[in-house]
Amino acid sequence: MRQHYIVPKPSFGQYACYPDMLGHYSQLPQHAERRESGQMRHYNLHLVFGGSGYVVDGGSGTRVELKAGEGFLFGRHAFQQYRASAREPWDIRWIHFDAHIPLPMLSEADDCGSVLFTFSEHDRFKQLTEEMYMLCEPFGIRHEPRLSALLYEILVELVQHSERLAGLQSLEKQNVIRRTADQIRQRSAEGWTLERMAELAGYSSFHFLRLFQQVMGKTPNRFVTECRIDAAKLLLATTACSVTEAAALSGFAQPSYFIKVFRAAVGLSPKKYRTLYGQGLPDR
Repeated sequence: MRQHYIVPKPSFGQYACYPDMLGHYSQLPQHAERRESGQMRHYNLHLVFGGSGYVVDGGSGTRVELKAGEGFLFGRHAFQQYRASAREPWDIRWIHFDAHIPLPMLSEADDCGSVLFTFSEHDRFKQLTEEMYMLCEPFGIRHEPRLSALLYEILVELVQHSERLAGLQSLEKQNVIRRTADQIRQRSAEGWTLERMAELAGYSSFHFLRLFQQVMGKTPNRFVTECRIDAAKLLLATTACSVTEAAALSGFAQPSYFIKVFRAAVGLSPKKYRTLYGQGLPDR
């Protein structure tokens, strides 16, 4: 199978990212490229969903075998060389694109020539690329904003759900931390201690604290507080409960502490927040 789409130059010149061409190849043993440095001005992203092949790492010059769940990103103007296996060709989805967004993966690709990675959430990436293909059959100018948005989603989700092949931290550990964070957010009013959060994730308290800070960019306790503030904001904006009730329902034991933390986080007292966003709800 060979799906190949050329995307016309956008009529609007200020998209943060935009595809130049994209496609989906399966059972295509002739899929191979060698481009010298400076030959291609776009980023080149490939996600492997089946089969096998190899890519030449731009940093080391070594040949690396890639299989399902792995991929590569070449920087702009980088040397590129890759080839699908003749016996078991890749099932691969690819995008050539331009981007002007400060994502570490893009900067790394520009600096090193290429980034080799493993990724999860395979079904999600298939869904996003399939929608891009649909928008190209046929292409319409009205599809430009959505194509740009889908590409942005792919890049941001790839940053969140990928790990370098030579990385020290496994992708599964990242996913465990994110799943744990989602569970904590959904039950943020409960009494969360570091030990209880670590137990939920299946790690020691020390290991969990370190991993959580690496993946989420904040401590577990700060994350819990932010989740509780978000829950309180929703209560204040959509219900007639009192500030004391909102504090208790969102997980704060002391109303005075809730007011102090809320003001520091939001820049407003809970009562003023309700006045601005509560759509006429009475202060209590």
